[in-house]
Amino acid sequence: MMRLLTLAALLSVCAGFGQAPVTPRSAVSLRRAALFMQEAEAPAKEEEATEEADAPPAPPAVEYSDSLPFLTRRASLGPKDALVGDVGFDPLGFTEILPLEWLREAEIKHCRVCMLAFVGFLFTDFYTLPGYEFTTLEAHDACVANGAMSQLLLWIGLLEFISAISIDQMLRGSGREPGDYGFDPLGMISDPAKKEQMQMKELANGRLAMFAVGGAITQAVLTGNSFPWMYTPM
Repeated sequence: MMRLLTLAALLSVCAGFGQAPVTPRSAVSLRRAALFMQEAEAPAKEEEATEEADAPPAPPAVEYSDSLPFLTRRASLGPKDALVGDVGFDPLGFTEILPLEWLREAEIKHCRVCMLAFVGFLFTDFYTLPGYEFTTLEAHDACVANGAMSQLLLWIGLLEFISAISIDQMLRGSGREPGDYGFDPLGMISDPAKKEQMQMKELANGRLAMFAVGGAITQAVLTGNSFPWMYTPM
């Protein structure tokens, strides 16, 4: 009898650790469970979408100036390389005050004037017209005395007035490029690729000429001598 009780106890313990029978679930219960899972997931997805919508936009990538790498490029300069010779140089923020096209027009005009001025500054140190035997430094006062500067003011003022009309049309959206007066008698910029190359050369030489003519005038005034403007005449 004791053996039977012991055997029954062992069998009951083994049955407790056995795998429970799997009862097949009906299609209705499976569908109900799927709907419950979808309803539980829907609020979580809505919360994630709301959090993504409310999240602040990612800050734009910082773009630095090519000419001054320690300064950021100003957005007022427009897209990079939109203008020929654009190196992101605007440390004082003039493009945030004045139109970019007007500033480029002024730069090109000063480039052209300074290239002519530097050549003229050298030329008058080597050759003078009859009746105008003056050094470069003496020429200004002499031209004021004989009235030549008044003629220069008149004709240059007329050219400035005419150019102001084209600049005004450009600023109103005519599509004119800054500095373009249609002057190309030799057809050197008929090819678009060559045109961009020539524009870059004009800007590079003009920017150099602006420094050069300023340095030449300063050196000539300090030394009081003609080219090469040394303290000891050569």
